[in-house]
Amino acid sequence: MMAGVILSVDIGTSSLKAAFIDFDGRLIAFSRTAYRPEQAGPAVWERAFALALEKLHTLAPDAGIDALCVSGNGPTLAPLTREGAVLPPLLWHDGKTVLPPKDDLSGPPQSFFLPHAAWLKENEPEAYKKVNFFISCHEWLAHKLGAGIFTVLPQGSYEPYYWDEEQCRLFGLDRGKFPPFIKMGSVMGRVSAEGAASFGSCPALKSGTPIIAGGPDFITALIGTLTLKPGDVCCRAGSSEGINVCASSPVRAGAVLRVLPHAKEGFWNIGAVIPSSGRLFEKYRNDTGQDSRSYEDHLAELIPREDDTDIFRGLMAEPSVGWDSFNDTISLGRAILCKMGYAVRSALETLACAGFAANAMRVSGGQAKNSRWNQLKADIAGVSLMIPEIADGELAGNAVLAASALEASGFEPAADRMVRLREVYNPRNADFWDEQYRVYKKGSTD
Repeated sequence: MMAGVILSVDIGTSSLKAAFIDFDGRLIAFSRTAYRPEQAGPAVWERAFALALEKLHTLAPDAGIDALCVSGNGPTLAPLTREGAVLPPLLWHDGKTVLPPKDDLSGPPQSFFLPHAAWLKENEPEAYKKVNFFISCHEWLAHKLGAGIFTVLPQGSYEPYYWDEEQCRLFGLDRGKFPPFIKMGSVMGRVSAEGAASFGSCPALKSGTPIIAGGPDFITALIGTLTLKPGDVCCRAGSSEGINVCASSPVRAGAVLRVLPHAKEGFWNIGAVIPSSGRLFEKYRNDTGQDSRSYEDHLAELIPREDDTDIFRGLMAEPSVGWDSFNDTISLGRAILCKMGYAVRSALETLACAGFAANAMRVSGGQAKNSRWNQLKADIAGVSLMIPEIADGELAGNAVLAASALEASGFEPAADRMVRLREVYNPRNADFWDEQYRVYKKGSTD
């Protein structure tokens, strides 16, 4: 049997990704199972995990699993009953939230999770009564495999962004329905005999294997892209997109930027969120009947020559409003790519206005795997894109957390050893894209 590896898993909004990663940060095998975001839930996640294990074992049949770590999207909640059943999940994007009466609030609540639980109590009170614990999707899978019932906290400063006694009182929720906190990177249990048997297609998954507490995906992506020093920038690019800056102090950003504690104690994460990024391109592919095409072939058609910028002239229309105004699918596709790039450029401008100017950023997620899009995105946004060897930062971050847990060290030494850059895309044609962006902004405000 080959040297042991870490089983790293990330439960995303529209897919479950998993990988075997060794203790030097090398990717041994990778799997992605897609699902429709509105259909996500324990049954879908469990099936996707089983398929991932089967594929990973096929790709690396001699791999032995030394530890596993799971991260996930949030603030999604899986309501767990006293009998161990899981009720339909409260997905972060489903709009099912309820806030306390305004008279009870001195300002917006900090918790991202309690509004979802409050919706269940108000709209499905009988279901709420059945809930023993509210847990996140990655905590659910860890528990399914044998871990205890915990809420994984990235670090101590995150507690009010999850829940506390005062906020539970304001929402009228039972604090006892929310599990005790455990620190990200801790051993939260071991694979049980029942958990291993549930996924018998992968004999490398054995009972007794340590289960390491992962965390929210954007936090593990910061670790997995080595975005750990003030000024470091990470762009998480998937269905949605977030540009996150590591900062030594917070800023007053109002509703424009999201200010949260960082993965590291004493540091802050300043984020600009782009809600519809890859999702917009997927809509275009679906609406034009091209969703079965490979991304490489599709983008090769939309970006035919590296030095040909003229193909992007005259594409300043707003695709989400005027799709019918385009005469052909190629022009529409190019306009959508421009829109995605301009959204990144606009987010970078917002961060710069807050004092966080960037000329380079690490990229994590599915979009990072396409060289044509990486180069065009660098050109449009006007910044260099740095692509790690493991493009899915969440998976790399989970491996770092698992390695550091087994080595009984902080995650930074493991990250320094395990995370490496593969290539850099530098921006080109600055004058052309500066002018195109000015035209776009003018059209957007007219």
